Amino acid sequence: MRWGTPIVSAAEMRALDRATIEEDGVPSLILMERAGQGVFRHLCEWFSPIQGRRVAIIVGKGNNGGDGLVVARYLHEAGASVHLWLATDPSEFTGDAAVQWHIVRAYDIPALPIPPNPDPALFREEEVLVDALLGTGLQGEVREPYRTLIEVMNQSERPIVAVDIPSGLDADTGRELGIAIRATYTVTMALPKLGFFQNAGPRCVGKWVAVPIGIVPRRMADLQSAARLLNARDIGAMLPAWSPDAHKGHRGHVLVVGGSPGMVGAPALAGISALRVGAGLATVATPARIQPQVASFYPELMTIPLPDGDTGALTRDGVRYLSERWARYDVLALGPGLGQLAPTESAIGELLSLWSQRERPLVIDADGLNWMARLGGEVPLPPWTVLTPHPGEAARLLQIATHQVQEDRLNVAALLHERYGATIVLKGAYSVITDGSDTWIVPFAEPSLATGGSGDVLTGAIAGLLAQGLAPREAALAGAYLHAAAGATLACEGHAPYTADELSRALINALRSRAVSLQRIRLGRNQDADCE
Repeated sequence: MRWGTPIVSAAEMRALDRATIEEDGVPSLILMERAGQGVFRHLCEWFSPIQGRRVAIIVGKGNNGGDGLVVARYLHEAGASVHLWLATDPSEFTGDAAVQWHIVRAYDIPALPIPPNPDPALFREEEVLVDALLGTGLQGEVREPYRTLIEVMNQSERPIVAVDIPSGLDADTGRELGIAIRATYTVTMALPKLGFFQNAGPRCVGKWVAVPIGIVPRRMADLQSAARLLNARDIGAMLPAWSPDAHKGHRGHVLVVGGSPGMVGAPALAGISALRVGAGLATVATPARIQPQVASFYPELMTIPLPDGDTGALTRDGVRYLSERWARYDVLALGPGLGQLAPTESAIGELLSLWSQRERPLVIDADGLNWMARLGGEVPLPPWTVLTPHPGEAARLLQIATHQVQEDRLNVAALLHERYGATIVLKGAYSVITDGSDTWIVPFAEPSLATGGSGDVLTGAIAGLLAQGLAPREAALAGAYLHAAAGATLACEGHAPYTADELSRALINALRSRAVSLQRIRLGRNQDADCE
């Protein structure tokens, strides 16, 4: 099953439009009308009441400008004080945009040309700006007069609503083509664009929403896009369901290996997070020197003190001691707080080799990944492995610069899978997940997740879902989604910034809300019904 909503490139979106017009018989003018109507509806939602609201629509000459002309008409009919700033001579409108210009003129909506040297004072009387300058077809860097106009709009201190995509943003890469609109909101047509989730995309797009414009649903469902956007309904369907007589042994036992002097909280956070997503049991195996501190955090966690020669490091003796006792563990989470002490280097190689022989799931994060990068060569990993690097760790694993990771996150995730054969969760704003056959994006860019220990919470969540029998792909998708959703909910409720412990506790509510939604679907109830 292909989870999520397709995320399209500019070429894929043009092909959808073309097929809709040429094969399905939907006139292009209807697509434009639906697009403008969708933008209008959301303007009414975001800036209610719209009646009397002063709205300026900045219009270019292409179809993006045509969409803006439709918006102007609907706003005028709703009683807004709307007018057009034209960045092109009306004689340059062609096709559907020319038709819309002709209609707008019949409404007597004020339209003025952009002055030769605009400045932010141009918009001092406006309450809202609508960016209908440049669409997804922009090639090369933004040229004058658009460049100065975009700069002035960004300096205006007015909320900006972008039509389809912020002008100047590359729809595929998310790079600014010299300069781009910094939108407050973006209303995109039919499907989200790849550029929303990479490079400058998250900064430029703001809050975004996709609106239907008349494309046949079958065409979107059949689309073989480069990536797909996860949604709550799909995540709910992935979550494990237990029978009423299930006991803790049925829900799996997670083993966390980590911790070192100064980083004793990390493995504890991973262990408790595994329990909070439903794992039956969690044990932290940690160097004997720090085991009492690790054990003091959460009474729900069991701990194993590993022989460490009083170094506080994971040692080969510790690994051998553990391997004689780990038959009862279903999943290994390796790396939280592991540290960079010298004895750990040889211990990591031996641990990975021994665990791989068991053919049970493995999650590697933090210093586990850093040691993998340092060891190089062929690292033995079981086929049910999930790696959860942040951009710096991904860069070390691939021996490239961090900025190269951020410039091409989808391809970097694919390269990591190719090299290590694991399911990859590339963390960051809009985390990327791939199993080699499909790629998904988590639909959250929540800055408060960038806090110490947040990654340990994610490691535990994925391990806890693996322990309950989810495949690595589903565990990575559900774990990353629940982790980000928990953070986004905390932020929406006014609790940002928050700590990793608060984030871990919020996993419970994130899990419950998805499980309850799925239960309602299964019982045929609407979303407002009580769940008994």
